[in-house]
Amino acid sequence: MEDPTDEDNLATDEVVVGKTSGSGVKITYVSFDFDDILALQDETHNVWVYESNIFLKIKESTENRGDFRPQVTEIRPISKNIVPIDKTDLVTNSDIEEPTGEFREIKVFPSNDRRTVAEFTDTIQKYINPSGEKYNKDNNGIVLVNKYTDGSDERVDGTNIRYYGVDEEETEAQPHIDVCYKVVEVESCPYGTEEVVIVVKHVVTVDKENPNTNYNGDDLEIGSPDGTEGTEKRVIVSFNVDQAGLDQYDLTNVTKAWIHLTFKDYVGDRLNAVNNTIIVTPLTTLDEGAVFDEETATWENTGMDNQPENPEVIATIVVPQEQPGITPIVIKITEAEIEKMLEGNPTFVLDPTDEPTSPHSIPEFFGKGEKVFPKPSLHVCVPYPETTSTTPTQTHTPTFTTASTTPTTPPPISNCTIPNGGGRIVIDLKEYIVIQEEPVSPENPNFVHIGQTSSEGEKILLVYFDLEKAVTEGVIEQFGEPPADQDQERWDISVTDSKMNFRLTPDETENEDPWQPGRAVLYPLKKLLKTNSTWSYPWLEGNTGPVDGIDYVGSVNAEFTKLKKRPEVGRWIQATTTTIARYIFTERDDLRMSNNGFMLKYVTESGEDASHFVSFDSPELADEEFRPFMDICYVPSVRPIPCTEGQLVYYDLNADTYIAKDNMVHGTEPHLFIGNSGWAGKSRALIDFDISTFNTELTALHQDTKSVFLRLWYEGAELSKPYNDPRQIERELDAHKILKAWNENFATSKWASQSGNNKNPWNGDMMEELNDFNSEEISSDTLSEGEDQHNVYFDITKVFKEWMDDKSSDHGIMIKDGEHESVPGYFLKFASLNHPDPTTRPYLMVCQKKPQCEPEDLPPQKIYNHGCVSHENITLNYCVAKNGACSADDGTAVDYGYFVGVSALFDEFHVLRTFCKCCTDSAANKIPVAMNCEGADREDYTEEVWYITSCECQRCQEISKSRKKRATPSKTRLLLRSALKSMLRK
Repeated sequence: MEDPTDEDNLATDEVVVGKTSGSGVKITYVSFDFDDILALQDETHNVWVYESNIFLKIKESTENRGDFRPQVTEIRPISKNIVPIDKTDLVTNSDIEEPTGEFREIKVFPSNDRRTVAEFTDTIQKYINPSGEKYNKDNNGIVLVNKYTDGSDERVDGTNIRYYGVDEEETEAQPHIDVCYKVVEVESCPYGTEEVVIVVKHVVTVDKENPNTNYNGDDLEIGSPDGTEGTEKRVIVSFNVDQAGLDQYDLTNVTKAWIHLTFKDYVGDRLNAVNNTIIVTPLTTLDEGAVFDEETATWENTGMDNQPENPEVIATIVVPQEQPGITPIVIKITEAEIEKMLEGNPTFVLDPTDEPTSPHSIPEFFGKGEKVFPKPSLHVCVPYPETTSTTPTQTHTPTFTTASTTPTTPPPISNCTIPNGGGRIVIDLKEYIVIQEEPVSPENPNFVHIGQTSSEGEKILLVYFDLEKAVTEGVIEQFGEPPADQDQERWDISVTDSKMNFRLTPDETENEDPWQPGRAVLYPLKKLLKTNSTWSYPWLEGNTGPVDGIDYVGSVNAEFTKLKKRPEVGRWIQATTTTIARYIFTERDDLRMSNNGFMLKYVTESGEDASHFVSFDSPELADEEFRPFMDICYVPSVRPIPCTEGQLVYYDLNADTYIAKDNMVHGTEPHLFIGNSGWAGKSRALIDFDISTFNTELTALHQDTKSVFLRLWYEGAELSKPYNDPRQIERELDAHKILKAWNENFATSKWASQSGNNKNPWNGDMMEELNDFNSEEISSDTLSEGEDQHNVYFDITKVFKEWMDDKSSDHGIMIKDGEHESVPGYFLKFASLNHPDPTTRPYLMVCQKKPQCEPEDLPPQKIYNHGCVSHENITLNYCVAKNGACSADDGTAVDYGYFVGVSALFDEFHVLRTFCKCCTDSAANKIPVAMNCEGADREDYTEEVWYITSCECQRCQEISKSRKKRATPSKTRLLLRSALKSMLRK
């Protein structure tokens, strides 16, 4: 516990909050250690904290009685560690979250000691989430903050409220919390099966008392609140089976499935709650041809009055009175044929059984709009599908048995998360090699090692996963060929998640050196893996092994689970390889990384050499379940602009930001936010492209429509500040042309730019229509509730052409919610130009006319050589770039000492590395030219010159084994090009 306002960061012996004359606002930072409870929460068990309170003891006060104001002390979590938080403004601080509780109001001046209490349940559930550890927030502690109840600003003088601190001798007087909790087992699939989670499609409550009212978006209530006839509420729910990829599984033997709901609380007085029994039956009452839709469903139009007297019951659950709030409810499906149930998109009715006649509370569950806790979902345990070794699909669930007979608790490890409408592909490791600095230690084909000992040189592991083949075949296996009407030869994929997994084996050596804590780190190789590699081959610097930046990409890596001590049991360790996979599968040539394989080495925490070898099960191990593997979760996509008859070029943007009601500058942040999120209000994104970089004289669009698209990477919805449980809503995003210059370093909700000390304001707050942006909608896209990460495209061809015609009109575009901007909900979150992953940053896709590099004739002229001159004027020609094919300037070639047309660049080892950017000849015919040598010291002769018949455009790019080296130009051709270059520049 400490006072962060005194700037000494030392523990304090009392809790102080408030403001007195002559001092600033005081708050107190308090942290609690929840490790003992968190240790009970793992993959197999949840911890439900259903009640918690925090206790303080108020100290008698003798100062500033005349300034006293009624006040409460609020509990406010903080979003980051207390040290970097800005303490100059403790009243309006974005790092101090909204209150999660408050102590009893202090209505009179504290003239004696007394105890006080506040509910702590909502606070502790942030750190020990009842839905499981993956929902836990970082425990950065809380601050206790003063708030006047008469509405006065907290900066106004009052009376400091002092509480006893942790140094108080009387234990009861010290700040403390009590926690009431229970530990429950998490439902899971049996060995040999895989859990497939099917997301909710539609879910809504229907009410007999209001038979024609639709309750879309509300939380879900089931039961009869007063026990009388005609007041019954039911829930109808359907799940999106079509997008779950179940067609790859054999469902005939599926015996376990369950519906997962998150119980919010009882509606009404909990003391009057009863043990509510809920039955689940198929929805059979819709009119023929009718479809269930949560946006229109009512008691009347879903035919609830026609429910059969004895419906087919597929599941039953009892929600007991003592059920803690915000906890999972698992409805096990045990009385139905699951294969039959999964046909189509199953729709179920959750129906209360007979109710007592006295009024009582009814259970309430979170609906589809919930963000923090799990939404309704259907879980099915399916057998692993049979797959080939080349392209396994969603098959691999790690086995946690150990190499020893000692049972252990399995560490947290999970497969990558399959997005809505996406898939997962699992790739087994095939090619690998361990290389070691001398001396070489004995090898065991069942194990591979990385690390180093005091007596043996460093070992590193080189591995290769055939990602391209696996993904190409895997996407087709899961989704078929790309739609024929899109003219796209193959699927593009957007990687949403990726994991790599190695199974650690126990260290059973007699090495007694102290263990150096560290972790295995994965790096992409810059050259294709060679399975005959050694410590000195094929690395450029020879006997040093692979070197950062030369042989592997050190700036892009993935870190595995930290190893704090010597491994004593076998277990899986995992690294998130999402960013690496995105580099490999990005559609942008300038960012794409070749899949050359990876290097795995042990990196110590201290930076010192390792003291042990770390051992993993190898791909040669007999038990396939323990072999290394990598999985990729993705969304397949078809580009909105195939551009098969043109050339698709990607252009970077030059500025982006978002403006919000906070009137703050957001131009350097890694994300753009659009929409409306509770108290934070609405937000709009501004994006600009520097049209001066687009050569409008040389480059033409392929067609006047659908040639230019803005691509944004959508990361999901995010809640800015609490707002009475806002629900995420569907948002229509509209793009508008900006009419006024702005600067991302200054743009806010009020100001567009700044020149010196002069600010240039928008014409209205959050930009004014007609003056700051055009009211015409350029393009739009709709994002529904619950959508996962994916590419979002806006067709801005029309406005791009306007910028081409008048470059001064280019101020970019603004994107806002065009339908529900004033409605609170969640912000939609997009990657910005400052995002650390460049593959997710926004850019333009432009379909241009195909590049042309064509020969053009020069004016006929005499040729001079060796003092001789041609008898006649000769027509020569040269290659000219058109439609932005490439620059006619020699550019990079001259920098390396080469002439125009010399496209082969070599490194210091005389290895062909790069093709240079140039529009150069690819074929030519010899022309004999009779030369007159009168006056020269030689006989007349015939000169042979070249007349170009075809040209080609080459851009600078790293050489690959699929590209062949061009023939070396002859000396005559080089001289001729040099002469042409000189003539053209005169």
